[in-house]
Amino acid sequence: MTLQDDIQYIQSLLNNFYSEYYAMGVAGEETSAAGVPPEMQAGKINDDGWVQWKILPPRITMDAILELEASFKIVLPDLFRAYLMAACQLFDQVHSQKYDQLIFMTDVPSNNPLGPLKGILTGWQSLIGAGYIPFAQWGDGWGPMCFDNQQRSDGDCPIVWMDHELLIPIGPEQCSERNNLTPLAQPLYDNTRDFLEDVFAI
Repeated sequence: MTLQDDIQYIQSLLNNFYSEYYAMGVAGEETSAAGVPPEMQAGKINDDGWVQWKILPPRITMDAILELEASFKIVLPDLFRAYLMAACQLFDQVHSQKYDQLIFMTDVPSNNPLGPLKGILTGWQSLIGAGYIPFAQWGDGWGPMCFDNQQRSDGDCPIVWMDHELLIPIGPEQCSERNNLTPLAQPLYDNTRDFLEDVFAI
């Protein structure tokens, strides 16, 4: 499939999911990175400060992704690139049907489209040296979900997760050594498509 085919596939997944999703979030302000950006707000803010949000056309270009990849010395799976380029959306919490588990997902806010991904890449940057690319959080912040870059095949990677309570005692320097992390890497999905279909397919 071409990149455009992948983007259209992701857009279809997201739009169908949105139709069944309770798309609410705390209203943000123009100058704030937190909350629903004003341009994504789809209604009036309620008394508790929450507002419905809407999907907007994509803002991320391939050039922006390549720049991010260069800065972190990574190459994202092709389908995850398409996910980032498909739309501006705030699906920051999704649910795994396969594992019946919450996932803190990388969302794509219109006012800072790559900000959430940059945040998790920065927070777990030491894992990158060991061949793991962090992109989400498993469970209620239990630890990073990662693309296993050393098992890459046809532009995609298996997905694993690691318990942060086991990673933190190792320390950043030792976390950059793959031999230290392989025993902690718990397999979740064979590839990005399996993951996205698990959490977004209706």
